[in-house]
Amino acid sequence: MAEDFEIIKRRAQAAWLGKLNSNATRVIVGMGGCSIAVGASSVKQALEREIKRAGTNAVVEKTGCNGMCHKEVLVDVVKPGKPRVSYGNVTPAAVPSLVREAVVGDGIFKDLAVGVDGSEAIDGVAPYAELPFIKHQQRILTRNWGVIDPDSIDDYIANGGYAALVKALREMKPEDIIGEVKKSNMLGRGGAAFPTGEKWDSCRKVNDYPKYVICNGEEGEPAIFKDRRLLEADPHSVIEGMLICALAIGSDRGYMYIGGEHLLAIERTQRALKQAEEYGLLGKNILGSDFSFKLTIRKGAGSYACGESSALMSSIEGKRAMPRVKLVRSTERGLWAKPTNMNNVESYANIPQIIDKGGDWYAGIGTETGKGTKLFALSGNVVNTGLVEVPIGTTLRQLVYDIGDGIPNGKGFKVAQPGGPSGGCLPASLIDTPMDFKPLQKVGSTMGSGGLVIMDDDACIIDLAKWFLDFDREESCGRCTSCRIGSQRMYDILDAISNGDGRPSDLEMLEILDETVRETSLCGLGQAAAMFTVSTIRHFPEEYHAHIVEKRCPTNVCPALSREASRA
Repeated sequence: MAEDFEIIKRRAQAAWLGKLNSNATRVIVGMGGCSIAVGASSVKQALEREIKRAGTNAVVEKTGCNGMCHKEVLVDVVKPGKPRVSYGNVTPAAVPSLVREAVVGDGIFKDLAVGVDGSEAIDGVAPYAELPFIKHQQRILTRNWGVIDPDSIDDYIANGGYAALVKALREMKPEDIIGEVKKSNMLGRGGAAFPTGEKWDSCRKVNDYPKYVICNGEEGEPAIFKDRRLLEADPHSVIEGMLICALAIGSDRGYMYIGGEHLLAIERTQRALKQAEEYGLLGKNILGSDFSFKLTIRKGAGSYACGESSALMSSIEGKRAMPRVKLVRSTERGLWAKPTNMNNVESYANIPQIIDKGGDWYAGIGTETGKGTKLFALSGNVVNTGLVEVPIGTTLRQLVYDIGDGIPNGKGFKVAQPGGPSGGCLPASLIDTPMDFKPLQKVGSTMGSGGLVIMDDDACIIDLAKWFLDFDREESCGRCTSCRIGSQRMYDILDAISNGDGRPSDLEMLEILDETVRETSLCGLGQAAAMFTVSTIRHFPEEYHAHIVEKRCPTNVCPALSREASRA
């Protein structure tokens, strides 16, 4: 077993070193879902044409998203014996100049240069690691982003991939694996924040067969895109984490449930599964051992409710994705009423590093109440948008101003929305709140699965609350009457307020409806449907007063209450 993997590893490392020490110039295009959306495919084609026309010794390669979405399309140029140089906001029109200056020539195309790989600036271009967006991060999950080709299992193995699986197979018992995960104190990254090690241990102890391992990659929340980028940039890290989980709990079959709209994530994960099977890392008798594991992709149909664990399992079973009454834990009776362990994409991607470096190492990162790092999808009114990985406990201020570089156009920070539509807002008065499970809970918010939308002074709080409730009412599966009708009723009240028909009693009614829907809904959608709205009532009472009593929208977002409408 070990010899076979060592052969695979040596071959992969040799190929990787050959790539790094190539005599040809390497031109590497970031090809994540974000970059493809803004023209990466056209940029790659233009580079291939221009390099061929120039007759220079260069090869065009691809990598996944490196998280720096605000600089897409990103292109890195590596000339033999010289540092890697990153260029941002590359368009097909800029390709001829880029090739002329940085590929054919020996200079740096300063117009688009972002950073250089190394400890010192070159020709006025700063070291990549010193860029504000990068230097405050701690890259564990994202260590391979922008480095490896996500479609190459050899690239993954050459950079340490599947070593943790081999360690778990050769050196550890199931109890040892779970012990390390428990030591890490990692809480689930899907929003519920349940201790991962305890969940695994609970499933391992159930004496029933078969047992299932499920990866929740549905990710249907607006403004959250970190799980799909993980699968696009480094799919093998998630597969390896699931394999280790299966070994720990005694499972031989699993499902990767991916939102059907995440086409690139599905495509690259399918390719990664095929490669892993060809290398003997999936399927029967993995690496010559008695451990077997079959892993299958299931595509979601685009319903936010599918992200709820029991609804997701119903979907896999071929039923309508609706939450179940949870009389027993899914670790005892889950998929097809059999023991099931479900974690989300980010949780599984952490596992190889925990097994490789140890649970104590992981527990040394973060805070007392939140261990490890967290991926945040930083978006909205912030200069540097993208995916960032920071130690848990990093403050909102650090994310907005140190990493995000502040609010564009000289505007002020007004409010942040973490955790998607089902979390409480964070106003400017709470900007120093640590992004950590307990502190966020204390102020009426949540870390959720990693969304972080930043909004400036121009945002209307009532309009935002209405937007989130509109999403929740549309995505309600309809099973719980309180959620189906309650979310609609709350939306109608906010719509009336935004149209100038609000009454002071509406605020009390919103809070009553929030409590009713929260207490009588089966899943998190209904339980948190009004969380954002209620938090805005608490933090922005003056804005509600303006809309309800003064009949005006302070930010002129609501058409019926804007200054223009009053003039008319």
